[in-house]
Amino acid sequence: MDDPVIWLIIIAFYAPLHFMLPVLFLFIVGGETETVRKQLIRSALIDAALSMVVAFALAIVLVNYEQIALAMVILILFMLVPFMRIIRNRRMIK
Repeated sequence: MDDPVIWLIIIAFYAPLHFMLPVLFLFIVGGETETVRKQLIRSALIDAALSMVVAFALAIVLVNYEQIALAMVILILFMLVPFMRIIRNRRMIK
């Protein structure tokens, strides 16, 4: 797992899910006005980017310690971070 090409492939498959699922969630369940929805989408994308950076930093460190299963669990759990922020932000708006 030391090869950068492997990490690029992992990121290429992980990033679309990590960014698009929160945005899709906002479009499906959102009953807000257009400006509020844009604000929520922008904050969800920022949260997704930050959580993805942290998740991959932790995953790379764990893989170096040969904890591959735990690294995968971290990557999956960090997909939920933007959703938690979306729910919190929607409660604050209402």
